Amino acid sequence: MLTPPSHPGLPMREKHPSQQGDGRGRLPPQREQLLRARIKDLSLRLAGTQLERDIATLHAELEAKGITFKPQCYLSDEWGCPSGVPVIGVPFYLADAALHSIEEELGGGVETEEEILMYLRHEAGHAFNYAYRLYDTDAWRGLFGDYSRPYRDDYKARPFSRRYVHHISGWYAQKHPDEDFAETFAVWLTPGLDWRKRYQGWGALKKLQYVEDTVARLGRTPPLVQLAEPDLTTEEMEGTVLDHYRQRELDEKVDLELRDAFDQALEDIFYGPGEAPARAESLVRAERQRLLSAVSSYTGVSRGVARALLDHLAERAAALGLTLHPDDSREAVIRIASLVTALAMNHLYTDRFYEE
Repeated sequence: MLTPPSHPGLPMREKHPSQQGDGRGRLPPQREQLLRARIKDLSLRLAGTQLERDIATLHAELEAKGITFKPQCYLSDEWGCPSGVPVIGVPFYLADAALHSIEEELGGGVETEEEILMYLRHEAGHAFNYAYRLYDTDAWRGLFGDYSRPYRDDYKARPFSRRYVHHISGWYAQKHPDEDFAETFAVWLTPGLDWRKRYQGWGALKKLQYVEDTVARLGRTPPLVQLAEPDLTTEEMEGTVLDHYRQRELDEKVDLELRDAFDQALEDIFYGPGEAPARAESLVRAERQRLLSAVSSYTGVSRGVARALLDHLAERAAALGLTLHPDDSREAVIRIASLVTALAMNHLYTDRFYEE
């Protein structure tokens, strides 16, 4: 949420629909049974997994750098921190060998151990930023930019820019100020990396020094944000494992079809960048489960379609940098529910969300 978020997730591998069966289109019985199982019924746990050991490694790295804050990690649908909340969501398939194999086949590849630790360090950067509300300070904004700046998935990276560190592939630090900080933190945290030498003469060096100085000042102090409410846990994931992969395809279909078609509607519901104190995206995500239940119950559309619509609108609200006055939350939720209901009903009867 890697996705401000929940900030948008880390870059995904290219997906493909292949399934390995017996050559006649049938999957092995155990594989088919797992694909049809509800994720919430799999009783997935971090305890006893390699993932738990990776998280312990992350916590040890934080401690070695003088940081007592240890972000809670939980199993979710993808990598990410909920917007402004210092907790880390980790993909559920990393907690089980059979699911790991399915992700390899249907998801286009699985993270290596090295990549998992890279992603954990990145997400720890988001969590540290949120825990101490660094993004609200003049010093942070002066180096990384405006946290409320619109998020762009189609950002144009400058591969040879020395203003940004290199950590996750795709020049991810250039995507948004929040990602710039998370990537900088991850580089600073990486054991055995002499970041002063690696980035000597780079503009990014002063960002790394900011992390060093900030940790020296705050690392042993309690975080300002104590609440750690996860966004979507595996215990809340009603869909099956197969639904998870179908949902990915549906999310892509919704994003491709809607694009920015309803930006004006969102701008009518919310305030512009910097005009109100709260993030509009955060409201949509906070109310997602309630809206999902209501829209699917009253329209008859699948929860998958409703979820894809809500996630798309949340992402567009983030991309536009839309804001909200807390006193207007109730009215905004009603208007979002009305918009999603209209789109869902259109899709139900015409197989399209709107007519051009």
